[in-house]
Amino acid sequence: MIAGTLSGLATGALLGLLGGGGSIIAVPLLVYLLGLAPKAAVGTSLIIVGIASLLAAWSHYRKDTVVISTALTFGACGGLGSFTGAQIARHIPDAIQMTMFAVVMAVVALLMLRHKTPPLEDGSKEKKAVLPLILAAGFAAGTLTGILGVGGGFIIVPVLTMLVRMPIRNAIGTSLLIIGINSLIGALSYASQFRLNYAVLPFALSTLTAAAVAGRLAHHIPQGRLKTFFALSLLVLSAWMLSRQIFP
Repeated sequence: MIAGTLSGLATGALLGLLGGGGSIIAVPLLVYLLGLAPKAAVGTSLIIVGIASLLAAWSHYRKDTVVISTALTFGACGGLGSFTGAQIARHIPDAIQMTMFAVVMAVVALLMLRHKTPPLEDGSKEKKAVLPLILAAGFAAGTLTGILGVGGGFIIVPVLTMLVRMPIRNAIGTSLLIIGINSLIGALSYASQFRLNYAVLPFALSTLTAAAVAGRLAHHIPQGRLKTFFALSLLVLSAWMLSRQIFP
């Protein structure tokens, strides 16, 4: 129970603070700490992360940092990608799925460490960008959601800041709404894999609570150092997951 609670607090906190990231540690925690099978972990993660993202998005919405129109456009493509990815995942062996997860985690960490481009703070919430690029990014994020059970915030937030040129606060809030849409659509294909036993329930409750609280705190905590620490943690976790696949 303690392990599930602490894991959920970490997942929800990162999700609410960064607009993504919490979901990428949810699956490894559910598999290696709480003992779920990989596909059960993906299905369970999608539902918990989807609801937690919507709770955190509500906190951001009350601060007027969620751009609904962009979220719905991005989320429409993401939802299609999420459903597609979930169908693909059915044919991927568990070992390969977890190896893919570890590789994606390492790539995400490197991108987070490398990305230093500051968003424009010109008072506008968004700027018109090349629509095909945004739609492609939305589909890609959704596909990863369906295959691996991750929310895709590590793709969505950089796209919103670099292509749409949103301020980081707006990108985080908008990303959370998109993640909620993607995750819950992807979860439909994993409905039979959802698990909520005595070990997972504390994880779910603490994730939902932490996401809502962190969504409020996100406006008061510096993002730079938090992202760097989280990225380095992802590299360590990725290396550990790969070692588990190579030396089971």
